[in-house]
Amino acid sequence: MRPRRDPVPRAKDAWVWLGGIFTLGILGAGVVAAALVLWENVDIRQLTPALAATPSVPPMPTPPPVAKHPPVAFEAVLLESERNAAYFTDSTYYPEELGRWRSLIEGSGGTVRTATGSVDLQETSPDELMVLPEAPCLSSGELAAMGAHLARGGSVVANWAVGVRNGSCAWRGWSTLLELTGAEAIRELPTRPALYLTVPAGVPLAPGLDPGARVELRPEPAIALRLPGARVYWSDWALNPAGDPEGADADAAVSTTVTPEGGRVSWFGIRTRQGATPADSARADRLLTNGILWAAGVPLAAASPWPSAAQAALVFAIDVEGRAAYVNATDVAAMFVLERLPVTFYPVTRLVEGDDSLAATLIAAGEVGSQTVDHGRLAGLTYQDQATRLGRSWGDIEEWTGVGPAGLRPPEEAIDELTLRAWKQAGGRYVLASNEARSASPEVHDTRAGPVVLLPRLLKDDYAIIVRDGTMRSRGLAAAFLGGARKIRAIGGLAVIAGHTQIMVRGPRLDAVRAVADTARAQGDWWIARADEVADWWLARSGVGLAWVPAEPPTRDGLRLAGTWDLLVTTTSEIEIQDLWIDVVLPAMTDEVVPLVDGVSVDFLEESWGVRVRVGTLGPDEARRITLATPAL
Repeated sequence: MRPRRDPVPRAKDAWVWLGGIFTLGILGAGVVAAALVLWENVDIRQLTPALAATPSVPPMPTPPPVAKHPPVAFEAVLLESERNAAYFTDSTYYPEELGRWRSLIEGSGGTVRTATGSVDLQETSPDELMVLPEAPCLSSGELAAMGAHLARGGSVVANWAVGVRNGSCAWRGWSTLLELTGAEAIRELPTRPALYLTVPAGVPLAPGLDPGARVELRPEPAIALRLPGARVYWSDWALNPAGDPEGADADAAVSTTVTPEGGRVSWFGIRTRQGATPADSARADRLLTNGILWAAGVPLAAASPWPSAAQAALVFAIDVEGRAAYVNATDVAAMFVLERLPVTFYPVTRLVEGDDSLAATLIAAGEVGSQTVDHGRLAGLTYQDQATRLGRSWGDIEEWTGVGPAGLRPPEEAIDELTLRAWKQAGGRYVLASNEARSASPEVHDTRAGPVVLLPRLLKDDYAIIVRDGTMRSRGLAAAFLGGARKIRAIGGLAVIAGHTQIMVRGPRLDAVRAVADTARAQGDWWIARADEVADWWLARSGVGLAWVPAEPPTRDGLRLAGTWDLLVTTTSEIEIQDLWIDVVLPAMTDEVVPLVDGVSVDFLEESWGVRVRVGTLGPDEARRITLATPAL
C-alpha cells in the first residue's frame, strides 16, 4: 500500500527542491564519477526471449534451509511519531506499518518499547536497537539522539526516506540518509510498471533466500543508493541491475553498514506491505527480519548454496535432435570426453531410438535425460496426457541406454505443476525449464508424487544466438556464453550453457564451449557438474536441518568459546549430502574465530559478514555440531 505522499518535493516546492539539488550536488562533488557495478548490463530477458512468453510456471518452491534465530533476547526502541503519522494522508497507513514492524521485531525474538520523540530516543542504551520506520520527518533533537546512539556503538534500523524532512516536515535534503548508510550517492527512481529487487548470494542478509531471489513489489517511486561491492539491488524482471536511469550507478535497494564504533545500520528501500504477491511478501519479510537480526547482533546461519563453498554452478546441456543427430552428437560427446567436462544430453527419443551405438557414446560421455518422445508441448495438457507421454519417454530412454533418465528438458521449456508431478511419477528427479527468472538457483517443488527439482535456464542458448540473432561468427557465440556466465557468477547462481547437436557442429562452435570451461576453471570458484548432480545435491541441501543449541563446556583444545550457542547440523533419513558448507553470519568480527565441528578444527573461509564452515559429508540421519571458538589467552 502506498502512503499517498512523496517525501521528495515536486514543482510546487520549487525553491526547496532546487535547494535540495544544490545540497546534493555539494555532497556528491567529491564522489568518483563511476561506481563498481555487479556485471555488464546485458539483458537476460533478451538472452532468453522464450522466458517472457512462457504461460505457466509452478507455484513458489520450498524455502531453502535456514537456522531459526537462537533464543537471544534483544531490546528495540521503536519511534512512534505524531509528526510522521500526520505526514501521511491515509490515517491508517502509519499505525499499520508500525504494527508490522513491531510484529517483525517480536517475531525475531526482540522486545519493543516505544519512543515518541527526542527525549525518549536519547534514553536508548547502546545495547538497544533503535528502529526508525517510515520516518521522513525527524527533528534536530531526534537526529542528535540517533547520532549520539551511533557514536556510542549503538545500532539502527530504518527504511525509506528517513530524515529527509525536518521537524516541521519541510525538505531538509538527503544528507541524513547519506550519512546513515555511507552511500556515495542517492537517487530517486521514477515509478515503474513493475518494481523488483534481487538478492544475490554472499550478502549478510541472504540466509533463507536462494541466490538471485527476485522480489516483486508494488510499483511506486523508489530510493536507490550507490554502494560498492555485492549488494541487494533494484533489478528488472530478468535480474539485471536497474538503477538510476541518469547513469549514476545507484542501484542498491538495501544497505548494511558497520560503523567505526562497532554499531550496525540496516536500511531498507522497501515497506513491510509492499510485496506484490503473498510469496513476494514472504521473501520481503525474510529480508527485513534478517536485517533486524543482523543489526541486533543475533547470528544467522544457512547452508551454503553450492558444495565446497563454490561461488556458482555450471551445467552444459545439449539437445540431441535433427537429422544429423548421430554424427554431430558423437562429435560433441568426443569433445566433452577429451576436455574431461561433465555434460548432460537430452535426446528426442523418436529421432534416436534404435541407435545403440549413439546410446553407448552418450552414456560414456555423461548423463542422458529426455526431451520427450516427439518434442510435443506438455504444459496445458491434462495430468493423464502428460503422465502417459512422460512415462513412455522415461521408458524409452531406459530401454535405449539401460539407465532410467533423471532429467527432463520439456519442449519450449514450458511446464506447469502437472508436468513436475507426472515426471516424478514416471521416475524422474528434475526438470530443466523456465522459472520466469524468479531466481538464479534451483528450486525444490513438492508434488503428490514426491519432491522434484526445477533447474532454471536463464541464459541464451546457441539457437537464440546464432539463428535468431544472426551471430554467425564463433567469437560472437563465445562472447554471449561468457557474458551470461559472468552474470550468473556475480549472483552466485546456476549457469546453464545450452546447445543443440544440429548447431554445435565440430570446429569453432564447440570452441565457444571450451572458452566457457577454460574461463570457469581459471576462475577456480565454479562447481562444474552434470545436471543430475546439481539437482540431487540441491535436493539433499533442502533436507539439511539447522538449529541453535546451548554451547557445550566452555573450553577445549586450547580454545575458548566465542558465544553461548552452538549450531547443530542434521540430515533427513533418506538423503546423504557431500561437501556441505555452512554460512554463519556473526554478531561481530572483533575477535579471531576458529570454527570447530564436533570439537575438531576444520577448513573455513572468513567473509566480511562472518565465516563459511566446512562440514563435509553427512549420511542419512547424521548430525554435526559447529562451535565458534577463539584462541585461548
